[in-house]
Amino acid sequence: MLESQYVFKGTVVYSPWMSRGGDNWRIGVDVVGIAGTSPVLTVHAFHKNSEDPGNGAAIGTSLSATGVGRHWQEYSGLKEMVRYKFVFGATGGTDARALFRMLPPVWFDAVQA
Repeated sequence: MLESQYVFKGTVVYSPWMSRGGDNWRIGVDVVGIAGTSPVLTVHAFHKNSEDPGNGAAIGTSLSATGVGRHWQEYSGLKEMVRYKFVFGATGGTDARALFRMLPPVWFDAVQA
């Protein structure tokens, strides 16, 4: 979980790698404040196996937040390690920024009937 992080226009930030806790992953971002013209906070999810070099591969659809509130996205078929990439963009304003926190992820395994 990441607490009270500011990200500014044009900034790209990566989280540390973490071990997956299940086959599926539900992530949530709580946007506390957002400023700028057409602001968008995008959270990309990446995964890789521990022996794989590099930044890993993107997983599915990115999570985009354009306003204050909680936003959720769910992923499945994960490799051994996962992490976030945060990108903030806005079309105008020198003070464009977002204040957010990542909520604790929810891990769960796939169930077969």
